[in-house]
Amino acid sequence: MQLRASVYANPAVCGDWQIDGSDHAGAQFHLISRGSCYLHLDSEPEPRALRGGDLCVFPRGGWHLLTPERTPGVPGSRHGAPGVGPLTNLVCGAFELDGGTSAALLDALPAVIVVPAEEVDAGFRSLLHLLADEALRVRPGAKVVMDRLADALLVMVLRYHLGHATQASRGILAAIADVRLGRALLAMHQRAGENWSLIKLAECAGMSRTAFVARFTQVLASTPMAYLARLRMAEAQRLFNDPNNSVARVASVLGYETEAAFRRAFKRVTGESPGRIRRRARNVPLRIGSP
Repeated sequence: MQLRASVYANPAVCGDWQIDGSDHAGAQFHLISRGSCYLHLDSEPEPRALRGGDLCVFPRGGWHLLTPERTPGVPGSRHGAPGVGPLTNLVCGAFELDGGTSAALLDALPAVIVVPAEEVDAGFRSLLHLLADEALRVRPGAKVVMDRLADALLVMVLRYHLGHATQASRGILAAIADVRLGRALLAMHQRAGENWSLIKLAECAGMSRTAFVARFTQVLASTPMAYLARLRMAEAQRLFNDPNNSVARVASVLGYETEAAFRRAFKRVTGESPGRIRRRARNVPLRIGSP
């Protein structure tokens, strides 16, 4: 996944405060760097108690509310009155996928992942401490440092989730957890432009071609070559974000012998022409009748 992470707020709140997650769209997280609060979700009748060091992540966004009390107030975010009641410090951030990057992994995650402070390993704990420390101390470059730390945060959350969740039987998480399929997926993602064949991919997985195709299709509901085609087109859309990348260059990078063959494959998978995607990435208005 090509992810960009950023911290959009690190409030110090007290009194009658609450943070309404619907104020920000898309994947986001909240780290309770100091103090305590309650997390309210539409899907749960009772709020969850959070304390300093706990982290909650929303892979696809969605409504949620953080409050100092079990009973929420009127909708909307507010920071309360300074000096009234216990102080709680938060770090609030967002994750954004680069254009063209598949959201399959985020879509496979639960609506919310809560990471209790006492359940993380030393590396994860150090990352959270660094993030909280930068938020609590006003120093030059703190925003840049927090954004860089947030880049690593989702990877650590994914690692935590894979280690604690009940193993899925289907989908991208199940494929990643499958040692043999995982090797083939890694090879495809690292070298999408290679001249892959079913035999080569099966060799990466250490399986016969027949067994590999059957297992891959069972777990991912897609044939290996169809998955590879979608992966290549997602990578093409990401590459088109760079205006210096022509259609011909992207076609070559992704292993197509001719630009025409790439154009046909791109249109078949995405339903749009490469030129249209390139212009959209550059915010260039389309001319009537342009391909």
